Amino acid sequence: MKRPTVVLFWGGERTAFQPVLGRPLGAFALEAAVRLDPDAILVLAGPERPDREDWDGLIKAVATSKPVFVLPGGAARGAGRPAGLAVLRTARPILERYPDCDVLAVPASRPLLRDRTLKALLRAHRAKGSSLTFLSAPGGAGLAGVAAFRSADVFPALRALPPDAGFEALALRLTRAGRKIGFLECPDAAEAAPAAVGPAAAELRRRKNEALARRGVVLLDAASSWIDWDVRIGPRTVIYPFVVIEGPTRIGADGRIHPHVHIVSSTLGDRVRVLSATVMEDTVLERDVQVGPFSRFRPKTRVRAGAKVGNFVEMKNTDFGPGSKAQHLSYLGDSTVGEGVNVGAGTITCNYDGVRKNPTRIEAGAFIGSGTELVAPVTVGRGAYVAAGSTITEDVAAGALAIARARQTAKPGWARERARARAAEAGRKGGKP
Repeated sequence: MKRPTVVLFWGGERTAFQPVLGRPLGAFALEAAVRLDPDAILVLAGPERPDREDWDGLIKAVATSKPVFVLPGGAARGAGRPAGLAVLRTARPILERYPDCDVLAVPASRPLLRDRTLKALLRAHRAKGSSLTFLSAPGGAGLAGVAAFRSADVFPALRALPPDAGFEALALRLTRAGRKIGFLECPDAAEAAPAAVGPAAAELRRRKNEALARRGVVLLDAASSWIDWDVRIGPRTVIYPFVVIEGPTRIGADGRIHPHVHIVSSTLGDRVRVLSATVMEDTVLERDVQVGPFSRFRPKTRVRAGAKVGNFVEMKNTDFGPGSKAQHLSYLGDSTVGEGVNVGAGTITCNYDGVRKNPTRIEAGAFIGSGTELVAPVTVGRGAYVAAGSTITEDVAAGALAIARARQTAKPGWARERARARAAEAGRKGGKP
């Protein structure tokens, strides 16, 4: 019968909680271990004892349905060295729930570990019947700080060792007791060594971009694109240079994301085109939408299928209807816009009265002329027209034309008379008009 597997994850150095590609750096090593499908995960905080919220965030970044136990303490003897046996002693009360299990000990300071390396370590450990198996650096140049051990063999040996002993002393003790000690050479030096934030981020970004390319995503300049680990992008979508995509963003197939676009926690459908210098957060762009350049989408905005939003348009908490257009220099906040609406250049919804935010509703087929101010709360009915330059403070009925602006007055000859007066004044003062 196969022995249970428990992951023992430790180390609370602050670098483990540094965000990299949308998750704490230490979460990458934990995720690699969790992919082995262990029976339980035991997390030990390191000597700096970060806040529980830090640990909660790190664990949450790694999706698992298996039980996770978090214990304080568990000091390590240094970021680049194997943990002392204090880690095992701290973990023992939980590990005793699994009296004979294989424990995979993984430090948070190895974010570049791959799951395939850990799987190979566990396979070798079991195949050779070892009590303790170390992952060694390439060429046998030291240990990688990662080990697998059988709890039924290791815990009895702990009683004879001093509290500050390390894994080396444990290995010697087990050898004298006739137990097997194994070594597996790590295939990649980067996986075996503690990684600083900068180099780790560069390598993880490279891996992410390679994974996207294997799925058919086209990155025109992978070195200048920053795409978070949890981002998903459909095949044949083209990512131009200097694009940043963060959070759990989802992008469909056959899209185009042009240079200097910044997308955060948003969902984009198939064939969406985002033109240069557009910024969005918590936004949904449905299929066949085009936005930008220089558009901004603030949270809780949804642009429906086939709509177009152009340059220098800002939306916030707005549902923008199918096939509708707002092409230039407009602000739509707290708005609901129906299908096939045209929003003219310079239109704004005056949604804030100094106390509360108020809604604007523009129904299907309406035409909003340029330079219009819609003072919320207000509704423009289905198929209605609003004349350019209007300030709308009352509802506009369906099919009506609303004009709300001062009447234009013309004064013939006024400009010529003004020019003569200025010239006369300048002559009296001896200067130029």
